[in-house]
Amino acid sequence: MTLNLNGLLLKDCAMEITKKTEKPKMTVYIFIGLTILFTVCGQLLVKSASAEFGQLPGKLAEVLPFLIRAFSNIKLLAGLGSAVIASIMWMIALSMSDISFAYPFMGLAIVLVLALSPLIFKEVVPWTRWLGVLIVCLGLWITSK
Repeated sequence: MTLNLNGLLLKDCAMEITKKTEKPKMTVYIFIGLTILFTVCGQLLVKSASAEFGQLPGKLAEVLPFLIRAFSNIKLLAGLGSAVIASIMWMIALSMSDISFAYPFMGLAIVLVLALSPLIFKEVVPWTRWLGVLIVCLGLWITSK
């Protein structure tokens, strides 16, 4: 006998729980990777766009023209679109695995943005940030075991 729980059969719930605690399949890694890729691309596009439309003005009367200029920027729109795609990839990845497994991989976005910012934007990255990234990488390695 199965118990109906909000439209789901209890045995279906048990199968869902079992599925997520099994060893992750390659597909989940692909969706996690796509999430990271679109997250990083989105961040880099938004940063590049912000260099074009500048900082938020201090005067209230200048905010609306600033927002119109910002949201007319193709790089900003592409960056926000990348964030939406990243969210969809993330929803799919989480439907296939536990969040406690998948979420630590999001640290790779931090690593990639930090590594690419000096190359793309000529930013100077202090050694303390590189040390932090090394610690993040070590943590990712540990959690993937």
